[in-house]
Amino acid sequence: MPLHPDSERVLRTLAAQGFPPFEQVGVRTVRELMRGLIPAQGPPEPLARIIETTVPGPDGALPVRVYMPEPATGPRPLMVFFHGGGWVAGDLELVDRPLRRLANATGAVVASVAYRLAPETRFPGPVHDADAAVRALSARADEFGAEPDRLVVAGESAGGNLAAAVCRLARDRGGPRIGLQILICPPLAPPRGSAFPSYDAYAHGHLNTRAAMEHFWDLYLATPEDAAHPLAAPLLAADLAGLPPALILTAECDPLRDEAEEYGRRLRTAGVPVTLRRYDGMLHVFFLLCRLTAFQEAADETGRALRERWPAPQEND
Repeated sequence: MPLHPDSERVLRTLAAQGFPPFEQVGVRTVRELMRGLIPAQGPPEPLARIIETTVPGPDGALPVRVYMPEPATGPRPLMVFFHGGGWVAGDLELVDRPLRRLANATGAVVASVAYRLAPETRFPGPVHDADAAVRALSARADEFGAEPDRLVVAGESAGGNLAAAVCRLARDRGGPRIGLQILICPPLAPPRGSAFPSYDAYAHGHLNTRAAMEHFWDLYLATPEDAAHPLAAPLLAADLAGLPPALILTAECDPLRDEAEEYGRRLRTAGVPVTLRRYDGMLHVFFLLCRLTAFQEAADETGRALRERWPAPQEND
């Protein structure tokens, strides 16, 4: 399908602003460019309560922002969310407005985690940060008005990669018990040598490109051998059995589309329940642009996944 008109407008606006290719600028500029997307997200939605806190990480405290919507009838899930940015950019502010809307739309308590970034902290440091945050926050679920046994791990782009890695660690360690993983446009295998058609179809001209992903992976990985590590590249893992049920959201006009959908198919083959949803005509960053209709559809899809995973109890006649 062709680009959605919303995606065309995004690309025209960025071109008019002189938005450079990510792979042609330094890390500091990439971080500034990502922050430049925030004004396009619209005004922040109000919430019942927002808590600024920290959790212990492997190398110091990790900032966490907890979004608490108005209480609804019944138990509330705790969703631990990791932002995107190619492992080198992004922060709590980048996803603040999307996560406000997501919390209000789903009724879940959403905890946004700021992990250490590459190249200052390369793999596996961000994975260890994400894992530590999930363990610490799951132990504090009651504090945030959420149910400890309704734990969700989620992430967008590079954050989706970290979410998938955390699910693997939790499975292998025997806890905490993650009830659902939500992966939004995740990179799950190194791009060099990738034979997925989406890497060719959208190699150029769609904001996220093959060259940009190669650049980000180079900054993230500590050694070439890390490219095959299952915590860096979950798609390359030999065994996917026993992982949490998954909701995987992809954008049609994204080089990462096919690898994320292939991960969903491999999870199904391993016996893991999976819902796959592709957003036609959308760019990789659609979830960050929360005024788009596609974002609201993704929020609604997330709400459905939560309700299906934990159905409301039936009232006695």
